[in-house]
Amino acid sequence: MSSRTIDLALEISKLESLAAEGGDLTPEMIADTLEGIEGMLEDKFDATMKVIRDFDAKAEACKKEAARIAERKKHWDRQTFVLKNYLLQCLQASNRTTFKTTLNTFTARKGSVSLKIDNMDLLPDEFVESHTEVVTTPKNDELKKALQELAAKIEAARAAGKEPDPELLSSIPGAHLETGSPSLQVR
Repeated sequence: MSSRTIDLALEISKLESLAAEGGDLTPEMIADTLEGIEGMLEDKFDATMKVIRDFDAKAEACKKEAARIAERKKHWDRQTFVLKNYLLQCLQASNRTTFKTTLNTFTARKGSVSLKIDNMDLLPDEFVESHTEVVTTPKNDELKKALQELAAKIEAARAAGKEPDPELLSSIPGAHLETGSPSLQVR
């Protein structure tokens, strides 16, 4: 007789079929055999459950360790951010935009221009896409380009010593351009 758990379960099934047929085996013989196989099966089930609980404990330990490591990663990311900002401040304090060392080139890049939507309802239709599910999505690329062109016209008017036309200042309500803070680039 095999000692695999599945084989023991199949043996129990066969014995129960033999008992139902009423063959050469007496009910006492079948009961004794069933009792022995069920005892072995109990041991197998208990041993397998012990392994399952061990696996569950290891999985839980891995989960806790992953959370601990993720927190450590956040810590090191914060430290990196602080030190890069420190180096950027040093570059700015020395009135430099680049600084070369033997190993690295440090550059204080200008902040990138990003679009901020103040109020989507105020945006002109030409800068908004409407969908059948009544979700309005601003056309960010077109809106940003138009706002940049508008900013250039306003800047040109001010450079010429003229006050920009009030219509020009409020021609695209609901959004504005915002320049991000400088960042440090290391190559």
